[in-house]
Amino acid sequence: MFFKKQDIFFETFTAIAQNLTKGAEAFREEMHHPSEQKIGLTNIQDYEKTGDRHTHTIIKALNKTFITPLDREDIMNLAVKLDDVLDGIEATFIRMDIYDIKDINIFIKRNSEIIYESCQEIEKSIEKLVTKKLLDIRPHTVRINELENEADHLFNNSLRELVSSCSDAIEFVKYKQIYEMLEEITDACEDVANILESIVMRNS
Repeated sequence: MFFKKQDIFFETFTAIAQNLTKGAEAFREEMHHPSEQKIGLTNIQDYEKTGDRHTHTIIKALNKTFITPLDREDIMNLAVKLDDVLDGIEATFIRMDIYDIKDINIFIKRNSEIIYESCQEIEKSIEKLVTKKLLDIRPHTVRINELENEADHLFNNSLRELVSSCSDAIEFVKYKQIYEMLEEITDACEDVANILESIVMRNS
């Protein structure tokens, strides 16, 4: 398999991955050091819009390009799932803002760290994909799966703690939904890893 040196798909995937990591970093930072002006939310919304533009670039290129460097379905699935990760980050932050979540507890903070680290691993995976080091992708996808497993345990523990300590029904619903949304983000990261694994198997 040969990739063009200046391939629009791989250039755009690189831009998507870098933008995703920045969005995850802004989310983690806001969870650890909340700003009164909600600068993090504004930044994440900007990253999400940038991500949408990149995804649109991929879709346009697919419609115009006869020969693609990877299976067309793989390209489309990867673009959509990468977009889902950033969409999830933005949606979670917006919901936290609407619910006026002030107690950003240890569960939320650790989730933000897991999401950021997962996005870093995604960015490294995309870099290996672009540079044709396909077998070097696997350690990163394995790490993403490990992080997702940690997020699953964290989700169960956060619900257990919520059930045992929260007597306010409205607060219970708020936090339960935030925990679920955070878990969906790590699930989306794992979906990205699974797509990358499929690409490796089919092209190496």
